[in-house]
Amino acid sequence: LRQKLESVPEFAVDLEHHNVRSYLGITCLMQISTRDCDYIVDVITLRRSVNLLAEAFANPKITKVFHGADWDIKWLQRDFGIYVVNMFDTGQASRFLQFKGFSLAFLLKDICNVNADKQYQLSDWIIRPLPKEMI
Repeated sequence: LRQKLESVPEFAVDLEHHNVRSYLGITCLMQISTRDCDYIVDVITLRRSVNLLAEAFANPKITKVFHGADWDIKWLQRDFGIYVVNMFDTGQASRFLQFKGFSLAFLLKDICNVNADKQYQLSDWIIRPLPKEMI
């Protein structure tokens, strides 16, 4: 995965976090997409290895695409020592462009004509194994 991310001009990232009965919470899952492949990283199991991706995240020649990245950036830094350089946040872009809506679901529908299934957005991401429908 590290080699793949270091070889592409951009990749998209989303994190799933669990904070029920916890002050700080825990990052549970990392979703990464390139133009030709999607990756699900179980960062609970691979917690000590996630920092191997730090170089790709810090490379200014690679654009990292997030949506509403405020918390994702904090969690990447806190949990894995990963700092993001050259980021594009579609949530911030939609606000700057004064779109009618700012959610990822709105942008996917309005721009791509895709209906996003967000029913698992607030799920318990710490459970293992993750049910197939959550992946």
